[in-house]
Amino acid sequence: MTSDKFTIIRDTREKGGHGWNFQPDPYCEGTVTAKLDTGDYSIQGLENILCIERKMSVDEFANNCVTKRWQACMKRMSEFPHAYILFEFAQYDVDHYPSSAKVPDRVRKKLRVPAKYIQKVINTAKNDYGIYVLFCNDKRGAEEMAYKIMRKAYDHYLRR
Repeated sequence: MTSDKFTIIRDTREKGGHGWNFQPDPYCEGTVTAKLDTGDYSIQGLENILCIERKMSVDEFANNCVTKRWQACMKRMSEFPHAYILFEFAQYDVDHYPSSAKVPDRVRKKLRVPAKYIQKVINTAKNDYGIYVLFCNDKRGAEEMAYKIMRKAYDHYLRR
């Protein structure tokens, strides 16, 4: 398959106002919204090869990582040759959780997921499931990293 540009797929379950929307440029046709079975982003034609899962905050990830649904997601991601979890926050936020949580104090007092458990889940994703886990510090850094990953995948698999 050859193409001059790639099209990014954004999963239908990404919440409005959150996530990334890539605009057309010399390499990219832009973003379409379609259902992905696993992950939040991929490229048309590489839906079974490239999977990018976006996590907006350490709070979101802490809530996700204690569920059976998250375990099933990591298992599905492990079947992709290129699977990534991109965090829109820093390693610091994990190391200092729950004090780093961006929630009101009354809510913070109720948080029960320890930082060591969150780090264990991250290590499991990397070491047991072969998922690349990248701390991108903020939304912009994560979006830029996702674009670089997708462009590299496009160049490797689709651009000839």
